[in-house]
Amino acid sequence: MLYIVHGTDREKSRTRFRVLRVETAKICGEERVVQENEITGDFLDEVTSSRGLFGETSLFTFDNVFDKKAEQELLTSCARELSLSPNHFLILENSFEKGTIAVLGELATVIEEYAKGKVDTRPDFNIFSLGDALGKRNKKDLWVLYQEALVVGLEPEEICGTLFWAVKNMALMKSAKIGDDCGVSPFVAQKARGFAKNYTLEEITKLSQGLMFAYHEAHRGGEPMEIALERFILEL
Repeated sequence: MLYIVHGTDREKSRTRFRVLRVETAKICGEERVVQENEITGDFLDEVTSSRGLFGETSLFTFDNVFDKKAEQELLTSCARELSLSPNHFLILENSFEKGTIAVLGELATVIEEYAKGKVDTRPDFNIFSLGDALGKRNKKDLWVLYQEALVVGLEPEEICGTLFWAVKNMALMKSAKIGDDCGVSPFVAQKARGFAKNYTLEEITKLSQGLMFAYHEAHRGGEPMEIALERFILEL
């Protein structure tokens, strides 16, 4: 049986490797830690069929010994035999070639990846400035900010969600009594109450419907959201 743990989050992947190692060792007669200089085709062929002194299965652990491309190619060539073996093979590796993962993913009993979250490298942009421009009913500023948002890499869906959030807050404050923040923060409520004065209730409802239509139409394969949002702004 073949167990693979890999990923760039070394702390999480090693923790999982240790857990699997303890669990698997309980059902094996012995454990052997394989060193990098032992990785050969003959060795892997031998350990797939080897048995302990009394016929018990063995656990072979490989701790970051398949870091070279040639060694990974050797692993993929033996992966089927390792997966069908009565012995247990536990492998921890920081990274694999794409081709290696494709093969191991089909054959391993367990294959788990622990990757670090992606770092957001987009330039700083205050997405809430879009909602403020909409609230102020400033079409020019909203258009410019929308183009800037796209340039820095914000997704149209993310922008649509921010605009809808702003419209929803205006709708809440439009009919709210003085002092009633309707469950939102006092700062947001105060801004939304001021913005709501720039629209009638019917106009706020139309804005909400327009954004919801743009969202659902894009997800149904209709007009792309980027274009729908442009039209939404120009019709403001």
